[in-house]
Amino acid sequence: MKKLILKIMSEKVEGLLRHVLTFLGGYLVTSGVIDESILMEVVGAITTIVGFAWSFISKDKEVSE
Repeated sequence: MKKLILKIMSEKVEGLLRHVLTFLGGYLVTSGVIDESILMEVVGAITTIVGFAWSFISKDKEVSE
């Protein structure tokens, strides 16, 4: 049951993060601060890193329990 809750929370956190990054990135693009292609690369990189870190942390918790 705990694994299911962690999986659901992980998906929700990642989804929320993507939406926040897209919103902020959209603001930066319309302000002329960054280019749209840079936005896509940065959002992709951040979500990949966060997903990897979340996976690593959740697996580490499973081992210690």
